[in-house]
Amino acid sequence: MKFIKGLIANPATGQISHTKLWANIAAACMTVKFMQTADAPEWLWWAYGGMVGGYALVKRAIAAIPQTAQIQKDKEQNHVGDVE
Repeated sequence: MKFIKGLIANPATGQISHTKLWANIAAACMTVKFMQTADAPEWLWWAYGGMVGGYALVKRAIAAIPQTAQIQKDKEQNHVGDVE
C-alpha cells in the first residue's frame, strides 16, 4: 500500500497530488495500450519512450533546479571571506 501511496501522494504532506495521480494514470494507460499492440512499429516505440521516459526526465530536471540553486548559494556564502 505504501508503494501505491508514493505514486499518487505528496511525500511532504501525505495528501493526494493531482499532478502525480494523473501523470501515473496516463503512463499506465499508455503502457497498457503499448502492450496490447502486437508487432508495434518503430515509430510507436519512439512515441511511447518519448512520452513516458521524457516525462520522467523533465520531472527530474525541474526538481533539480532548486537543489542546484541552493548548492550554488551555499558555495557563494562559503567563499565570501576568501581572498585570492
